Amino acid sequence: MRRIVGSLQVAVVFAICCADSIFAYSPLPLEAVLARVNRVPHSLSRGSQEANPGDGYRGARIVGGSKTTIEDVPYQVSLRYFNNHICGGSIISHSWVLTAAHCLDWYPKNNEISVRAGSTTQSSGGSLHAVFYYHLHGQYDAVEFQWDVATIRVRTPMVAGPGRVAISLPSTDEWSIGTPVTVTGWGHLAYRGKVVENLQMVRLDVVSREICNQSWTGYITADMICAGGVGKDACNGDSGGPAAQGGVQYGIVSWGAIECGNGLPGVFTNIAHPSIRNFIRCTTMV
Repeated sequence: MRRIVGSLQVAVVFAICCADSIFAYSPLPLEAVLARVNRVPHSLSRGSQEANPGDGYRGARIVGGSKTTIEDVPYQVSLRYFNNHICGGSIISHSWVLTAAHCLDWYPKNNEISVRAGSTTQSSGGSLHAVFYYHLHGQYDAVEFQWDVATIRVRTPMVAGPGRVAISLPSTDEWSIGTPVTVTGWGHLAYRGKVVENLQMVRLDVVSREICNQSWTGYITADMICAGGVGKDACNGDSGGPAAQGGVQYGIVSWGAIECGNGLPGVFTNIAHPSIRNFIRCTTMV
């Protein structure tokens, strides 16, 4: 079990451009970025035969859902790398987006990434926002995906409208068992699928931490919550996206089974955890 932090630390990332730099810089190819975003916690990749042999795991991950529109989930955004969709995210204020740290943990330059808001389609429409800077949680574990949360400050405000509305965040309570959670994104519709053009939505059953921990043989920590079941799941390309219940975002899509919808619960960053919630509050004032 990894340690729980007692105080908040924040990693602030700024892109620096030096015209006379003596080092040649080359951005990562899109394929390398997607492979990184869709990777899995290291312990799981090593121990995949210990927990349900043959199941396998995925990093980012909608399966079993249906098409929806941005007007139904106006807080949803697409995080883009050289204008290619790589992850989801959510609007939490006119200038701030919430996403997963593993969507940014290779520290891309600010001008390499952008945010599309207010559009049902991920490649066009709405408004495209350049990134001013971003933060990763100071205790984020890029190996095991603990504290998997990041905040992004956009350069131009995401003006409120029918397709651009900030979602509320919890103060202290986690989501309720017995009430479905709504997960949205442009990720794969099936295992080994492709990122889709039209926004998708799926409603997932909440899984208790105890049952989830049994399914994942002890890998679930206090900063993680779980939802999903057979035939219903998030999938590659949904990472960083919102998991909402009753109009409040309680989770961030983090990791789960490679074979999306195979019955293993999906794992989400627990926004209500004090360290996660304090990080968001301290970096964004939300």
